[in-house]
Amino acid sequence: MALKRGIVELVPYDEKWESEYNEEKELLCRLLKDYLVEIHHIGSTSIKGLCAKPVIDILAVIKDLKDIPKIEEILKDYDYENRGPQGIEDRMFFAKGPEDARSHYIHFTEPNSDTYYNQVYFKRYLEEHPEYIQEYAALKKDLAAKYKDERPKYTQGKNDFIKKVIALSKEEYDQSNIA
Repeated sequence: MALKRGIVELVPYDEKWESEYNEEKELLCRLLKDYLVEIHHIGSTSIKGLCAKPVIDILAVIKDLKDIPKIEEILKDYDYENRGPQGIEDRMFFAKGPEDARSHYIHFTEPNSDTYYNQVYFKRYLEEHPEYIQEYAALKKDLAAKYKDERPKYTQGKNDFIKKVIALSKEEYDQSNIA
């Protein structure tokens, strides 16, 4: 399981992704115990039946993003690279593995941030509304065929769908009752 940076390769859902997430979660909980508030498996690898790029996405909720330099120091020995906020101001993004074999992404954010609610709501909504999983899979496959070597265009092509699902989820869920 790994993917070269910048390309798009979708594979069918794999039951092993959950155990791979759990292994990384154990490591992160041990290493970052003084910083973590909660941790979640997010992204397409976390949604049963959804095709995905073979990279595990993790939402790591920490007390304060100001602790990122300390966290970066801890994670550097575990092959994680701090890639910065990547255009999302309430998040810091880390990638694990060399550029030709990324295996995990960590999205660090604070409790009650937009990133937190968007990630958790999106996943929950898809799980509770499977018709959207099929729609999302079809969109992803179409975009992957068009933009195999152009990850930014692939990602941009998903934005309207993601925004739609997040808006629907915010209508349905009360932020105080998310877990």
